[in-house]
Amino acid sequence: MEHKGRLVANSRINCIHCGKETTKGNIKKHEKSCYLNPFIVQHCLNCRKPIKNYKSSKGTCSRSCANTHFRSGVDNGNWGGERYQTLCFTQHERKCVVCDERKILAVHHYNENHDDDRIENLVPLCPTHHQYVHSKYKDEVIDVIDKYVEDFIRKLA
Repeated sequence: MEHKGRLVANSRINCIHCGKETTKGNIKKHEKSCYLNPFIVQHCLNCRKPIKNYKSSKGTCSRSCANTHFRSGVDNGNWGGERYQTLCFTQHERKCVVCDERKILAVHHYNENHDDDRIENLVPLCPTHHQYVHSKYKDEVIDVIDKYVEDFIRKLA
């Protein structure tokens, strides 16, 4: 015959936060750490749903939300909002100024200052001619680039 106290401890009861059924002996422990407990609830940074594994998550409720949150927008290193490449192609035609290549392009900082993202400092080049500018072959392309920048500045004025 079971002890009367054990019978009470093994009876089932529902969590007041999530409704999960647990034993009466474990209910206080469960409710204290329940992911829907209003004192500890953490919401997903992406979809704002409560996070079930809040102790081990990095702010999102699922891999899908993590991909959406961390791989898009300002938290992504490839975010296109204020990147100099995006800025460049708002004013410059999408082609290399030396050879007219249109498929694969790089953006060169004309004054070599990567903190200067003014539109007149950004020059679209194909990867080959961009490499020329930063090599001993600079003399083969620099005159064309200089003329392009002069004309572009004149056009802006």
